[in-house]
Amino acid sequence: MRKGLWFMVFLIFSSFILSSCEGKGKISIQEPKNADVYINGKHVGKTPLELEIKEGSYDITVATTEFDRDTRKGVWVYYDKTTKLVFNPKPTGILQADSIPQGAIVMEGRNYIGKTPFKEYLPVGKHLIIFKYGAVGTSRKVVIEYGKTTSIFVNLTKAVLHLNANPPDAKIYVDEKEIGTSPQNVELDEGVHKITVEKDVYKDTFTIKVKKGDEFYVNYTLEDVQLPPVQAYGPLYMTKDYKYFVSSGKAGIYFWDITDLKPHISLWDPEDIRNFDKFSTFAISDDGKFTTAIKPIKALAYKYKDMKNPVKILVWDNSTASVIVNKVFDVNAFLISFGKDGNNVYVFSKDGKGFVLDAKSGNKIKDISLNESLSVVKGYNNKIYAGTESGKLIVFDTNSDNIEKSENISSGRINDIQVSKDGKYLVIASKEAKVLNLTDLSVFKNVSSNTTVLSANLSPLNSKIALAKADKTVDVYDINGSKLYTISNLTAQPISVIFATEEITITASSVENPTINLWYNGKLLRKWVQTIE
Repeated sequence: MRKGLWFMVFLIFSSFILSSCEGKGKISIQEPKNADVYINGKHVGKTPLELEIKEGSYDITVATTEFDRDTRKGVWVYYDKTTKLVFNPKPTGILQADSIPQGAIVMEGRNYIGKTPFKEYLPVGKHLIIFKYGAVGTSRKVVIEYGKTTSIFVNLTKAVLHLNANPPDAKIYVDEKEIGTSPQNVELDEGVHKITVEKDVYKDTFTIKVKKGDEFYVNYTLEDVQLPPVQAYGPLYMTKDYKYFVSSGKAGIYFWDITDLKPHISLWDPEDIRNFDKFSTFAISDDGKFTTAIKPIKALAYKYKDMKNPVKILVWDNSTASVIVNKVFDVNAFLISFGKDGNNVYVFSKDGKGFVLDAKSGNKIKDISLNESLSVVKGYNNKIYAGTESGKLIVFDTNSDNIEKSENISSGRINDIQVSKDGKYLVIASKEAKVLNLTDLSVFKNVSSNTTVLSANLSPLNSKIALAKADKTVDVYDINGSKLYTISNLTAQPISVIFATEEITITASSVENPTINLWYNGKLLRKWVQTIE
């Protein structure tokens, strides 16, 4: 009994001795001076500091101010050893994060830093923060600012879109349902969604595929649509397929793609690389394969000093933009057209006299005359429709090279002739606008005007007619004659107007003041420019 009692006392005493010194080590932090030291979030003193603590892993922070700190995570203190540490406090801010549902893992890169709700000091600068909850994960880029709290909230059950527009108050539609005006925050289920933004007549639609936890910032800015600064001018034409609208320009003839408003085909005079002389008019063959143009020679007239009216006639192959014909003639020509399946080019002077060229060789075939003072010509389907100064419309058959018909259409000068997209109608601009049946030239519609009409055109579906008038305005009517709108804020006199679509009209001024404008239902064409982050 006595021996057993003494053994128990020995064990208790030994246990006390061992527990009083078992598993302890030291940490030593000397720099920086007078800095606060935190161990596992608890303040333990100021530097210089030497402290005895149990063996184990610790998170240690040294701070010279609240937002100048350095943290070491998982510092191991060994039994009966002194761990010397050096800290270099850096500028920090606070990241505060929460989520639906809470309890999501928070990581910076591959490093676990906590769970939501979360609040921690992070170094100033950019960080990629990852949130994971089960199989759902997402990330956010954040910028931590010195002394400030940056808050993040993530929805791991939905996707979130932050929609903003400039100008504001644009209508927002999600999957064709109006949800309000911008700015707007939208929660979406996982999947594909259609988003539409609309302001006045300007509208844009896009689709977006989202997953749970996604967050997008979608910004829209309404910007004017403008052509590149190439000093483009009229007359204007649409190609038969309505893919391009065609204009003259500083360096040549341009075929503008209506989808991106860039010149996809550029035709120029290779002998006039400095563009001294400008094209006065041009024509496109019915099949769209060839373009011909007239260029009066003025700046380089010294090369043709024996000619009174030197003009250059060019023909291009549109598929290669290569020049087929490039010849100078001494004639006061100002109108040009294709005829006879695009094989011949017809050139006219103001007095109605002209000649025919072979479109491939440029050789003169014969002289012709329409016996009237001409103002405009339009070639279509192997016929040339010529308008006169007195208001006559002449139909010239290029298969027989004979005048087929000559009728008084107007009491004044015919300024423009256009053919509808479907080839059913001829549109005449004079003192008024007339729409004629192409087959017999009978009047289909007559649109009166309070001033001279310089150009007129039907929309692709023949539902609207546009009149460019001498008072520097453009009136657009429906086909029944009811005025839809007036474009009055033009900076230059329009000499040509065409439709690119039912909604988009294009106006062009002359070479003296080269200007081309695009209009959407009477308002300067603008488009929503989108950025997504």
